[in-house]
Amino acid sequence: MVMDRQPRVAILWHGDRETRNNATGENHRLNKVFEEFKKHGVLAEPAVYNDAFVEEVRHQLNEVDGVLVWVNPIQDGMNRTVLDDMLRDVASQGVFVSTHPDVILKLGTKEVLFQTREMEWGGDVHLYKNIAELREHLPSRLANGATRVLKQNRGNGGNGVWRVELVEGTHEDDAVVRVLHALRHSTEKQMSISEFMNEYEMYFDGSGQLIDQPFHSPVPDGMVRCYMSHDKVVGFGHQYVTALLRPEPGSEPLEPQPRIYHPNTKPEFQKLKAKMETEWIAKLQRVLDIDTHALPVIWDADFLYGSKTESGENTYVLCEVNVSSVYPFPESALPKLVETALDCIRHHRQ
Repeated sequence: MVMDRQPRVAILWHGDRETRNNATGENHRLNKVFEEFKKHGVLAEPAVYNDAFVEEVRHQLNEVDGVLVWVNPIQDGMNRTVLDDMLRDVASQGVFVSTHPDVILKLGTKEVLFQTREMEWGGDVHLYKNIAELREHLPSRLANGATRVLKQNRGNGGNGVWRVELVEGTHEDDAVVRVLHALRHSTEKQMSISEFMNEYEMYFDGSGQLIDQPFHSPVPDGMVRCYMSHDKVVGFGHQYVTALLRPEPGSEPLEPQPRIYHPNTKPEFQKLKAKMETEWIAKLQRVLDIDTHALPVIWDADFLYGSKTESGENTYVLCEVNVSSVYPFPESALPKLVETALDCIRHHRQ
């Protein structure tokens, strides 16, 4: 059925009862998303979510044509299990959901680094499905001075991301590792490798697993965040990330540097844009079996710089994909975000 009216759209984020009762499109960080829908003649409505009133939100979403979701995978000790089950149910009733929880499991977890390791942005990436695999393989991968980065499968803000390397002079039988958590204000620690792996065992709870990839320093070029709407680049962010950089001995943890936002016309990143739009996203879709209309209306991919080619061109190493709660992003991305959402809603309802 082709829609003969403008769709009704909900913008969903996490909050409490008071927030839900007082939410408007004007008093939230996503106010510009509400404004952009209004420019397109569409009235978007707030949908504040909490597990405590999931049925209320379910009823609201069953009355709209589409819902755009901004909820972190892990926050304040909570996860998205109840929310994702509700969103799957709502989607099964014909409501367009972005990002759909099943797409998040394909694209928005660290496992994507392992699944796309054969792509140009990949490399020496490993997957540990249980603690036994970690204990068996990590010591040898740290040999010869290698520095590795371990990442829990779902997380945000550096939670469960660790830089690990052997302390010089130690051996596999009595290995001591130097570890640094990517969480803000974390300090470097030394411990036996067995002690470290025992602490890491909690990340395998439930269906948890770990990704292991080489450490790539953000010095001196920083990290490029490529903002996407479906398969099109809609902007960039550039940041000198410090989370896994070791501070000078005795000094405080390094403070994060601000991310600078740019439109998709930024000259320095046009080769990256071309790679994403003409090669990489199509390959990613084939590897993960994701249709273009199922890709998120707003998502991003973080790249560190690899070694330059013989001709002096930059190469890029994928270090993360974010799809659950991508904000902030360049304002230049707003029109495409809304146009993509409306196109998907109409496509979904045909």
